[in-house]
Amino acid sequence: MVDAGAAASTTAGVDERQSSPHIPAKQNGPTAMTSEAILTIEAYFDALGTRDLELILPHFALDATWTIPGDPALTPWAGCCTGPEQIRQSLTAFFGAVEPLAFVLQTMVEADGRVLAQGRYVSRFHPSGQVLESEMILRFTVADGLITDYRVFEDSLGITRTYLGEPLTTTPP
Repeated sequence: MVDAGAAASTTAGVDERQSSPHIPAKQNGPTAMTSEAILTIEAYFDALGTRDLELILPHFALDATWTIPGDPALTPWAGCCTGPEQIRQSLTAFFGAVEPLAFVLQTMVEADGRVLAQGRYVSRFHPSGQVLESEMILRFTVADGLITDYRVFEDSLGITRTYLGEPLTTTPP
């Protein structure tokens, strides 16, 4: 998807950065307000932007939980996972089915090791070939420089319909 170089490194306000879907523009280095948790998430986004699992997975604790809403019988990357091997399976399914076209990370905020990252994306889903534009919030929990919990809050019904090639009933503003 993207790397966190496009992310805001402040805990307040909106620092919207738009980029290509894989390698966004880098920020000019950390600010005095950049927390260790946000730096961890930025490093994760850097790795995620490569789509290289060997660079992504070391950012997760061995007992990390990974939750993406949806029915895994319909969208194979959805569901709850624990640990790097199950996360690998989810990401492998995701990378095989989702072609990122655009990603904008609007805000990152952190409190007590929890990071919320708000953004918008446009993705093409395979095999349907349909494109979905939507918003999401990603919630990370970070401890000792590793992600211990990852949860996505997004339009899982819209994603499932787009992935399956079904029409959407509404279009986001």
